[in-house]
Amino acid sequence: YMGIALAAGTMTPFNAQATLHRRSAFWGMLLPITVHGRVSDILRSYITQRLMWDLGGRVVFRSPWVVQFRNAHNYLADFDSELPLYQKAGAMVSYLRSWQSEERTLKRRMLQLFVDLYEHSIVEREDVLLMNDWLNDLSSVGYDFPPLTTPFTP
Repeated sequence: YMGIALAAGTMTPFNAQATLHRRSAFWGMLLPITVHGRVSDILRSYITQRLMWDLGGRVVFRSPWVVQFRNAHNYLADFDSELPLYQKAGAMVSYLRSWQSEERTLKRRMLQLFVDLYEHSIVEREDVLLMNDWLNDLSSVGYDFPPLTTPFTP
């Protein structure tokens, strides 16, 4: 099956359902905890895509391999929980597309990005602390973070 790879500088949301991550991209699996669960995976997708550009990585979409049967639920409640994302997504994507870092390792760059997102009211302090713990946990189990390549220039 052929896939569609997004070019650096291009963003699209993706969720956590039926999503595969290569081992080299495990670093990008952390879900922010201070936003609604219906928004967390989408926020993660934008953050991960931005960092992937500095690794020479890409998000690839392929045809689905699962079928989802939705349960009956309140779709208006879903919309209400997702509304903050709809209202902030454009500004967040613009910020991520222009974001730059001088950090020389992916670990330090990830933490810097979360601090910067906190300073721009996109994530909360608890997410910054969680990111720090996530990076320490990955290191403690011997995870090899991929090296940075040429930084993305908007």
